[in-house]
Amino acid sequence: MRQTLRWMGNGLIAGIILASLLLLISRLIPWASASYWAIAAGAASLLCAIGLAVCYRPSLARTARLVDAHLALHDRLGTAWELRDEPASLIQLQRRDALKQLDKHTPRTALSLQPRRSHLILFGVALTILALFLLLPNPMTTVLQQQAAFQAQIARQVAAINRIRNAVDSQTTTPAQQRAEIDKILQDAAAQLQNAQNATQAQQIIAQAQARLNQLSDPQAANKAQARVAASSALQNSTNSNLSAAGQALAKGDSKSLNAALQKLASQINNMTPAQRASLAQQIEQAASQASQNPQLSAALHQLAKAVADGNPSEVSDAAQAVETAAAQDAANQATSNSATQASQTLQNVANSLASSTDSSSEQGQNQGQGQNQGQGQNQGQGQNQGQGQGQGQNQGQGQGQGQGQGQGQGQGQNQGQGQGNHGSGGNNGAGNKVGNSDQVYVPGQVGIGNSTITNNGNNGTVQPGQRVSYSQVIAQYNQMAHDAIDNSNVPPDLKDLVHDYFNTLEGQH
Repeated sequence: MRQTLRWMGNGLIAGIILASLLLLISRLIPWASASYWAIAAGAASLLCAIGLAVCYRPSLARTARLVDAHLALHDRLGTAWELRDEPASLIQLQRRDALKQLDKHTPRTALSLQPRRSHLILFGVALTILALFLLLPNPMTTVLQQQAAFQAQIARQVAAINRIRNAVDSQTTTPAQQRAEIDKILQDAAAQLQNAQNATQAQQIIAQAQARLNQLSDPQAANKAQARVAASSALQNSTNSNLSAAGQALAKGDSKSLNAALQKLASQINNMTPAQRASLAQQIEQAASQASQNPQLSAALHQLAKAVADGNPSEVSDAAQAVETAAAQDAANQATSNSATQASQTLQNVANSLASSTDSSSEQGQNQGQGQNQGQGQNQGQGQNQGQGQGQGQNQGQGQGQGQGQGQGQGQGQNQGQGQGNHGSGGNNGAGNKVGNSDQVYVPGQVGIGNSTITNNGNNGTVQPGQRVSYSQVIAQYNQMAHDAIDNSNVPPDLKDLVHDYFNTLEGQH
């Protein structure tokens, strides 16, 4: 019993010291479960001490030797125990003497169960240290709270990624292979985000996923879609009902209706006169010209126009099949680009949300600058040609900028333009100004139908007929170029957000 109590006391002291060490570590590094580990370590130390005391309890022979040494009996008990089975008279006398000497002592007075004073002092010091660690505030608590908030934010963003995964999977217009690739990218991003330790790692994971999504989308998808709309509009204006129906089906992306309309058109060829075929071919050729930004569709329409003009039914059938294939491929590419863009936008929203949650807990400097660039051009001549265009852009964020441009042109003939650009002042962290340079530039006016001659600093040149391009198409091209440029570079995530927000602002203007 005495050994068990002493070993239990030693195990309790060791457990308190071990728990104090674990709590000390939790004040140096963030460790949310340190208190549980401290309790477990203290309990394990005490239980181990009890188990060892029971397993290594002294035998009766060792107990006799210990009592001999403690009571100064000069091995009387040990000898009596060793010779306990001997019947000799002398041995019996020795055993009586041992019992006589043992009767002079009682267990309560001879073997005290009270702990030693040194053990009590050590126990008090260890317990005091443990109480200080438990009562004093832990400086790592704030860090743990921030980590918990970050993990909760990550969990919400992972749920948003999983929702967009389900949305992409439900889009049947996107080919199955592309849907699987987009789903794999989003799944990898969600898994990596769950293991992210800070916002910087999360931003890097999102940027890599966006770069992979951008590789799936066709940079010319918007141009091709616009070209397809223009071609379908030209076909719908045809006097031929089947060709008009084909244009309507091409605009809606209805492959079945397109196939039916083209088959009916092919069956009409044999009943048409050469003049009728030539007129029909000219209409198809105009649609092919409108689809110049969609090479595959434009080539298929050119082939169909030539086949109709030649009046060969087999060639018309092959050309119609080519048109259907081009339309189907264009629709698939457009659907893939839309899905990839939708997924990329969701990832961008995740990045913005993580950035905003990070910025709310820290202060950042501001960098502001303003600039203005204005230019005007005028084109005058003979004939009838009028065109006017205006564009405006604005960038807001940590830096601000504005730009305006205007051009107007009339007629055919000489084209003169003049422009001036001024760059204003800018400041960095609220201090310092920088004045930009003012350079004179010459901007030619917009060209309409026909040819015109441009005079620029005394140099004359001929301007070929141009084609009107929509504002949304130009912005989409520049937006894609900017995404590709910054996603594959080492640009900090906050600067990437500025660029993305800039083009998002431009896309909302008309």
